[in-house]
Amino acid sequence: MQPMKTSPVGFRTPAAGFDDPVELWLACHERVRRFCRMLERLPPHLAAHGADAAAQEAARSIRRYFNEAAPRHHADEEEDLFPRLITHAAPAQAQALQATLAALEAEHAANEGRWRVLDAALAAVERGVAAAPDAPTLADFVRIYTAHIATEESVVLDALRASFTGEDWRAVGAAMARRRGARWQP
Repeated sequence: MQPMKTSPVGFRTPAAGFDDPVELWLACHERVRRFCRMLERLPPHLAAHGADAAAQEAARSIRRYFNEAAPRHHADEEEDLFPRLITHAAPAQAQALQATLAALEAEHAANEGRWRVLDAALAAVERGVAAAPDAPTLADFVRIYTAHIATEESVVLDALRASFTGEDWRAVGAAMARRRGARWQP
């Protein structure tokens, strides 16, 4: 089995710029996928190698992402993207989107609870203890995130692109920058 590989990621410096918030949002989705894959690889690595330096670094990276970047991503959605979308979408579309957006927000809350369980195990791994995360919790966490992102990218993305003006995107970009403590002028 290959050792876990990690690389430092600057979560305060997004992959896309604030002038293109939808690309920043999609880049966050890719990072969620990446850290979910890393999370899934961790238990077999722990079984084979214990809480070695690679496992500790993987746990640190995963924890950092889901404790720092993921909450900002969820706030981007719940405070800016979703409410603005409901306001700007055509009435029939807004009504259809409300249930989807409410379900997505409920998934944020449910996965937050799962994350607390996983985070405790990862904190132990980070300290050098081979404490594998609870397998059913890990599986549910990844499954929910995978389906969640698929819904956002197949339903919400098209609605955002159809409903938002340049002014909307600038406002969302400015909010995302503030949330990350970045200085940005549209």
